[in-house]
This record gives sequence, C-alpha cells and structure tokens, in this order.
Amino acid sequence: MKERVFEDRHGRKVIVRVNKSNIQIHTEEKKIIDYRFYLDSNEILYYLKEQATRIWKSFHPKEADSLGSDYFEFYDRGTDTNGYLEFHDEALIFESPSEETTLLYQFNKRRMESFIYDMESWVNL
Repeated sequence: MKERVFEDRHGRKVIVRVNKSNIQIHTEEKKIIDYRFYLDSNEILYYLKEQATRIWKSFHPKEADSLGSDYFEFYDRGTDTNGYLEFHDEALIFESPSEETTLLYQFNKRRMESFIYDMESWVNL
C-alpha cells in the first residue's frame, strides 16, 4: 500500500492510501466525523489523478451518469454506514462513516473518474 500525507494552510492533514483496487482518504485520528480540507494548491488533486491512472489502466475522467458513479456518497462495509464528500468554497468536505475509523472516504474507479472530471471543471487542473 502506498501512502502520502497532505496538509492544508490550517494544519489539517489527510492521508491518501492507495492499494490495487481503491484509493482511500484518512485522518490521523479517530473520533472525527466532519472534516474540511482546504485546497491551497492542486497538489493533492494531481496526486489522486496520477495514482488513479497508475492503478486503473483504463481510467478516464467523465461526468457522473448514475448514483453509482456519483462520488457524493460511498458505503463503508467495515462500519456498515455511508460516508460523504462535497466540494465547496475551495475545500473538500468529508463526513466520515463513523467516529470509530480514520477513514473519511474511499474511491473506486468510477467515483474517482467523476470526481476528477468535476475537479478539472472547477479547479485549474
């Protein structure tokens, strides 16, 4: 598993963990439900796109065309709960599936395609 830490201007950190089938975003500690990470630079977005292209050979950013491809919500089997992701005011806003995990969000290929598609539209990627 590949791991990289990013920090915003407020000192908030997210940990991006990449394995063969998904890309996860974590915090450093549990007990965090709502988390806002500011995009001071596009470094994390470049990294996410780079890693997505590396692990999914047929990765192509495209618009969400179904609920399964929309990145707003994901289901976490470990906690049997949903987590959420929004982009607002130059920040990624996460709602963790549970305070018992450090996991904020988990991307599969299709959700990452729609996420990167939107980021390329809204931010200069």
